[in-house]
Amino acid sequence: MLKKTLAASALAVGFAALVATPAAAERPYDNIFTTEVTEHYVSAFDPAAYGSRSGDSMIISPFGTSQPIWCFSFHGQSSCWQTDPSGVDHTLGSVQIPTGSSSGSFRTIAIYNPF
Repeated sequence: MLKKTLAASALAVGFAALVATPAAAERPYDNIFTTEVTEHYVSAFDPAAYGSRSGDSMIISPFGTSQPIWCFSFHGQSSCWQTDPSGVDHTLGSVQIPTGSSSGSFRTIAIYNPF
């Protein structure tokens, strides 16, 4: 009887660990409200940022656009981050600057937060 109880307990613990693993490994971009937006950004150090890609958002980051940029948006609330080469996500601060005299248009500059 003791062997059956221990075997059942071990099986239950193993099953719980197996089921809990995906939830523990879930990344913030593993939901339907998050998209990769790297193609919509241009490095502030790229000359195209001030010419042919002047309509894209700029990013000031040690990685430029070589690492993926992700944004989450839900009910008007949004946040963006960039994943560094070691897999750590870093938030991107956002600043909007006016791009015309009185047209009301703005350009977004994303600033990499190393912490």
